[in-house]
Amino acid sequence: MPSEITRLQSIALLARLGLVYVRAFPRPDVSADAKAQTDYHTARGDRHIWIWQCHQIYGPYFRDSPNGVIFNSPSAQRTIYDAKANVTKGKYYSMWPMNADSINTWATIDKVKHARKRRILNAAFSDKALRSAEPYLIQHADRWCELLLLGTEAGWSEAKNMADWANYLVFDILGDLCYARSFGMKEPGPNELKFIPGFICDYMKFGHSLAHSPWSPVWLWLKPRGLDKVMEYMRPQSITTYFKWVESCLTQRIKEEEDLQNGLVDKAGVRNDMFHHIFQAKDPETGNLGYNKGELFSESDLLIIAGSDTTSTIFAGMFFYMTRFPLVYDRLIAEIRSTFTNSEEVHAGQQLTSCRYLRAFIDETMRMSPPVTSELSREVLQGGFTVDGHVFKEGAKVGVSSYSLHRNESIIQDPSVFRPERWILDEKNGVTAESIAAVESAFYPFSSG
Repeated sequence: MPSEITRLQSIALLARLGLVYVRAFPRPDVSADAKAQTDYHTARGDRHIWIWQCHQIYGPYFRDSPNGVIFNSPSAQRTIYDAKANVTKGKYYSMWPMNADSINTWATIDKVKHARKRRILNAAFSDKALRSAEPYLIQHADRWCELLLLGTEAGWSEAKNMADWANYLVFDILGDLCYARSFGMKEPGPNELKFIPGFICDYMKFGHSLAHSPWSPVWLWLKPRGLDKVMEYMRPQSITTYFKWVESCLTQRIKEEEDLQNGLVDKAGVRNDMFHHIFQAKDPETGNLGYNKGELFSESDLLIIAGSDTTSTIFAGMFFYMTRFPLVYDRLIAEIRSTFTNSEEVHAGQQLTSCRYLRAFIDETMRMSPPVTSELSREVLQGGFTVDGHVFKEGAKVGVSSYSLHRNESIIQDPSVFRPERWILDEKNGVTAESIAAVESAFYPFSSG
């Protein structure tokens, strides 16, 4: 045990003092520990704003930790997150899996393993898969709108928290697509699973703060040495209820798909949802079948957590900007009502694609309030790595914050102003092809996802 502690101390010492090759970059306060500042702002939940403020003061790059540099340019974004870049995901990603058997695509650090998982997961997002998901999406959206309108017969209804309602809609859709069973969150009445969105939000806050804290190396060291089992033992009963619900759904869906493979059921009677495409997927390079049962659990859980959090964030952002910019709201209404005569016409196709202002509104919402705000750190591998002309040695950490990149004044005019029109060509009003290309070059609402 003492030797392991000494090893941990040595690693921490090297990380803080030995990696002198990033010292040429400015940092927020040379008289203080920059790492302490990034830890503090992570715990406060405003780290993305602190990063933007640092770029305002120090320019297109600064040092946020003894061996880490954050950039703010489209070229750095493309370079760092390129699939062939000589970097790997940082230790940050290793904090999240519950145990060694539940490592999903997002948390996989090994590039070869990640590539395999990603190739199989892509089956759920093919054009065919997305088209087959549309009926389920429309069904939930119609019901959601119906519930929102309750109480409006005689005028205004009571106020609703649209952040919560966005969560309810997205969770019900993803539950249906991944497990063939809706969470039923949008429905009135008691629901033992309604706590899940709040729990995921709290878990993300805790995990993100811990991953950026001084205790992260100790936590990572303890995880395979009993901490994972302790955390499982201490799991609240409500979370156990959720996992049992997921397990029962997963078992049922696997049986349905196996019956289909064995010719025991008619293909027309099987749900053509996300889980179907993931289960039936083969690795396009090897031809082998995709995921085992453990992987099916972790990947479908990833779709629920990652898909719900990001999508509901965008939904909440759209309602926020829509209600605060009446001219934008009026233009949206005019475009939608002039394109569709009733709600049944609203589906994927040429009519929906023709709604340019609607698309501009969504893109501008994601630019102003990206679901992924801070940088997703990458660690330089042996052989070094060059970003925007700066050479980094093995072990250095580099990244780009989407929140800051979307507000880069050298690329985007009036970046702090919500203006959907900036996405639509209108040379008479100063929106040129060049200005649109500039905004698009700095547009990464999901970082590299």
